[in-house]
Amino acid sequence: ALVTAVTLIFMPADVVWFGVLTLLGSAMIITGLLEKWLEKVPPVAGLAGSFFLFYFTRHAADGYLQLGHWLITPPGFLYANYFTAYLGFYPFGFFSTDYFPLIPWLFLFWAGFYLHHLAERTAQSLRPLCHSVCPPLGWLGRNSLMLYLLHQPVIYGVLTVVFLLLRRGGGAL
Repeated sequence: ALVTAVTLIFMPADVVWFGVLTLLGSAMIITGLLEKWLEKVPPVAGLAGSFFLFYFTRHAADGYLQLGHWLITPPGFLYANYFTAYLGFYPFGFFSTDYFPLIPWLFLFWAGFYLHHLAERTAQSLRPLCHSVCPPLGWLGRNSLMLYLLHQPVIYGVLTVVFLLLRRGGGAL
């Protein structure tokens, strides 16, 4: 919501609706609410089913679902408003600089959920991966949300300063 608000105010031509942070937050909440039921599915079946659903729905925003050579057109009422855009069916005229709707990406998130459960079964063989090989990379991973949120304002700030300095000095790019 913060990213959407900031882009609406400062970059309305490049607004972000339902970006990657919205997807990840929504996927975590939905998965948390459904976790009891998701864990009843055997991990191999869940992984296969999640990949299948991702494959089947990956073109939903383009107006069709795909099963092999068959293309299935969802009903037009699904492409109605911003709520349906959040789900993965955006209406005519919708635009977002960063767009990751629930469908199909929730299914890829669930593939990771089931892959994690499969990896837990072989935890002993993965034990060496629990230790950071490169501490700076570990720090970057633990602070990735902060870095993601700060990288745009920092880049814009640096470029603004460079532009102003070049402008004052009479230089050109």
